[in-house]
Amino acid sequence: MATTESSYPEELAARLALQQKTSQIKRRDYLAAFMAVRSDVKQAMEAGYALKIIWEHLREVGRIPFRYETFLKYVRRHITNAQPGSISQCSTK
Repeated sequence: MATTESSYPEELAARLALQQKTSQIKRRDYLAAFMAVRSDVKQAMEAGYALKIIWEHLREVGRIPFRYETFLKYVRRHITNAQPGSISQCSTK
């Protein structure tokens, strides 16, 4: 199967989604789950949506399993306060 660089994160997100459906996701996997939706969260924030609304939707559709407080921590660390040029700021084109 040929994979492009941009489809690899999608493959990981699909794997996490499958893991969430088949078993309870572990706390150690929370960061990976957030990073799988990070670009969607960033786009929604730029569109003006409130973080609470974004979190509620992601949780309802099963893309993240963690509490709102954890979500806020990851948003601060990996979106709003991330260092320019850091790995968490890289985007796929």
